[in-house]
Amino acid sequence: MDHQAMAEELARLRTVVEEQARTIEALVASREHMTQWLTDHGKAIEDHSRGLGDHGKEFFGINERISALEPLKEALRHNNDWLAGHTTALEGLHIRTDGLESAESVHVFTQWLGQLELSTGPKISVIMPTHNRAGLLPRAVASVLTQAYPNLELVIVDDASSDETPEVIAGFDDPRVRSIRTGHGGVCAARNAGLDVATGEVITYLDDDNTMHPLWLKALAWAFGKHPEVEAAYGGFVIDDIERVHRGAGGSLPRLMLRPYSREVLLKENLADISAVGHRAGLPAARFDESLREMGDWDLLCALTAEREPMVIPAIACFYSTDAPDRLSHGPTYDADFAKVRGKHAL
Repeated sequence: MDHQAMAEELARLRTVVEEQARTIEALVASREHMTQWLTDHGKAIEDHSRGLGDHGKEFFGINERISALEPLKEALRHNNDWLAGHTTALEGLHIRTDGLESAESVHVFTQWLGQLELSTGPKISVIMPTHNRAGLLPRAVASVLTQAYPNLELVIVDDASSDETPEVIAGFDDPRVRSIRTGHGGVCAARNAGLDVATGEVITYLDDDNTMHPLWLKALAWAFGKHPEVEAAYGGFVIDDIERVHRGAGGSLPRLMLRPYSREVLLKENLADISAVGHRAGLPAARFDESLREMGDWDLLCALTAEREPMVIPAIACFYSTDAPDRLSHGPTYDADFAKVRGKHAL
């Protein structure tokens, strides 16, 4: 879809969403009025019928009045079912509209960023933990070293790999690549080890099964260089197959994920992948909870944004792969990690 077609589709969807919202708002008001009427009349009938025998109820017409309420109750049930279906449809339209608006903003920003000339910018450290991914590592490393923004260092943390990872790392002939080897402490401990040795003014991350968009570091350099008040930021990422993420089975097209910041939503679910997060070096909150196996990125974003909102950069940070072996997402510690992060940060 080209930019003009996208803009036209957005305008059409906004009109549809506004009309549906007005309709549902009017129906909700009507439902509330009908519900209150039924409640009041039902209570009045119960009060009148209480204590009356069968003959008393017949004399005062209570039974007929109760029967007359049944069609109204059925109509209200039908109205509620209709509203539920149309509210769900409206939410779907909102999601689609938000997605199109994100895609449009990313398209415009990417075109602008590509021609932007940055005279100076901060040194950016990319921290990449890895464990037994010798076959995937060169692809991820190449996506960092070919960035449009060259003022970078790549810190590879080998988390006690037992395959050919050490030999692969030794073969990277670029002075911007640094590496350390740690005991097998997990991905969060590996990232902390990378933070301990990173020398950049800005920190970002890349998992070894993903690849970085060529303009991501330039986007971070612009954001943190031009906006000194910004401490943390996140961008979008493209998931190759979101059906595999949610249901464990592939079959969907790649999808852009870029969600607006909301503290309320963030405390319920993550808003960005770790490979789409950047922050200034040396922040007290910029440490990973090493007791977490697979939700360290969510925990970090919650901590980084506890006092100040992040900048949401309309740029693609990385391409997220779902078919690599031994992925951490939705593993055996998912429920425990989820509960711990919620417990740490929820109000």
